[in-house]
Amino acid sequence: MSIKSAALFQEPQITIEGTSLNFGIAQGYAYMYDPQYTEDAQLPVNQKIQIFLQAINKAATLCSNNLTIRSTDSQELILVQKALLQDSAWQQRVIDKIENKLSITHALDKVLEDLDIALGIDNFWHARSQEIRGISQLVRQCLEKKEINFDKDKPIILCAKTISPVEMMLFEQAKLAAMIVQDNSFLSHGMIIARSRGIPVVGGAVDLKEFINHDDELLVDGDLGRVYVRPHSITIANYDISKKVSLSKSSENTKNKIVISRDGTPVHLSINANLNEDLASLDHSAIEGIGLYRTEIPFMTSERWPDVETQIRLYLNVLNKAKEKFVVFRTLDVGGDKTFQSLHKSFNNTKKGWKHSRFTLQRPSLIRLQLRAMIRARVTCDYPDLPLHIMFPMVSEAQEMSFLRTLIQKELDREKNLGNKIPQTVRIGAMVEVPSVVFQLNQFLDLVDFISIGSNDLFHFFYAIDRTDAVMSKRYDLLSKAFMQMLKTIIDKAKAKNVNVSLCGEMASRPLEAMALLGIGLRYFSVNPSSIETIENMVQSLDIWSVQECMNDCLSDNPFAYKAAHLSIRERVLELAQIQQTQLS
Repeated sequence: MSIKSAALFQEPQITIEGTSLNFGIAQGYAYMYDPQYTEDAQLPVNQKIQIFLQAINKAATLCSNNLTIRSTDSQELILVQKALLQDSAWQQRVIDKIENKLSITHALDKVLEDLDIALGIDNFWHARSQEIRGISQLVRQCLEKKEINFDKDKPIILCAKTISPVEMMLFEQAKLAAMIVQDNSFLSHGMIIARSRGIPVVGGAVDLKEFINHDDELLVDGDLGRVYVRPHSITIANYDISKKVSLSKSSENTKNKIVISRDGTPVHLSINANLNEDLASLDHSAIEGIGLYRTEIPFMTSERWPDVETQIRLYLNVLNKAKEKFVVFRTLDVGGDKTFQSLHKSFNNTKKGWKHSRFTLQRPSLIRLQLRAMIRARVTCDYPDLPLHIMFPMVSEAQEMSFLRTLIQKELDREKNLGNKIPQTVRIGAMVEVPSVVFQLNQFLDLVDFISIGSNDLFHFFYAIDRTDAVMSKRYDLLSKAFMQMLKTIIDKAKAKNVNVSLCGEMASRPLEAMALLGIGLRYFSVNPSSIETIENMVQSLDIWSVQECMNDCLSDNPFAYKAAHLSIRERVLELAQIQQTQLS
């Protein structure tokens, strides 16, 4: 269906700058989704609480109804949302606010504010707070008792503060072309579903109602994180909406291959995954394996810590679907006062900052269960002779890494003493996310078989900013000279020690940033499944030697060697991409 562009100069075109949460270009009409509930101020407190609980039950029923008709992949996310809705601690927090004379909607907002303060600025936990924001919005929808109506034949662009998996199901019959959200979290479950469906998303767009009217024509550039409101015909003409190719159509039944740049340099691609639906991308010929498998989902959905057998089933499923391709399991990324439901009672007095691998250091018996499950899954899967890859997050010094290695060895020794098989090879790695590790690299690299740079958190700690903040995230550039110099130091020292180094953060999935990373010597990328085609096309259309020359010039400390000091690294790399006609979308 073609869309007529807004008449030139009929209304002013507005450009909204946000953050790319999923790539793609789309054109459609705005659907403003912001459930509001007008409450009778004279209602007694008991009646308000009853109305709130009825809305909770209605929302939980929506989850249950969707569970019966969804695929296993989507069920995992819906189960998380239902568990959050039925969490008695969260419900009681809202009820306490209502008893303090707040309205239901004000109570929901106040609980969110409290949680934002408690959960801090960590990227992962910011994403989890967005899940609470999502269920709060769903409860509002159930309070409002207003039906969602849309033209099924007209492409719509959903504009919302945030969007949850179940709310996305409410728009399943719509011709959903793209999404614009205030939520700036790449890891929230609504965004995970959007990426799996190939829906372009722009995040970090605040005060949408001030700039967009319901049914306004919109052009969404998910590649750049940009939205054109009432776009001019000239703007539309600059975009080729139909150029995107479906990954599933282009990759079926193709033989595995290594991606080769235009000048003959091999580049290795793997994917980031944490859901069954992500594993479907392994069929793509360019993907060599899973460079980052997040293991948090079963821990989030269970009221009890999942036992070894439960975890074995999860890891077996992943390994069998990966077949002969490698899988890097990242151990549980949780801890401190930011705990899952299964750890809340035993861990609620832990001091702030005890998280990720620090959680492992304080409670090694819990993480050993996870290591045990990974070991047993590797030797009982369909490909038992392949190496087991285990990676620890947020390691901050060499001493911590040494201790984590001993935990794995203890589990291997335990299995041998029990007469059980153990993997022929165990490769132990760590994520480089804390700047302190950079100052211990030589010693640290002697303790690992591989490293993976977590650019999201590393950038966050490097500049001491909250990258989830839509305004602050624009303050510093991922391609800043200081940050790129640090990344190059990590890559160069890892290569000198013959330690494989990859990057699994957001930079790997962005073509311009990935191009710059190639220029500083990175050859292993773990990308979001939706970005596979984009990164593959970029590499195949690129002469890497010229990017290396450009980056060496940009990072040189000799002011006379910098040929274009008036340009930023981003501008230099973009200029080179244009000269080479490198595909960036």
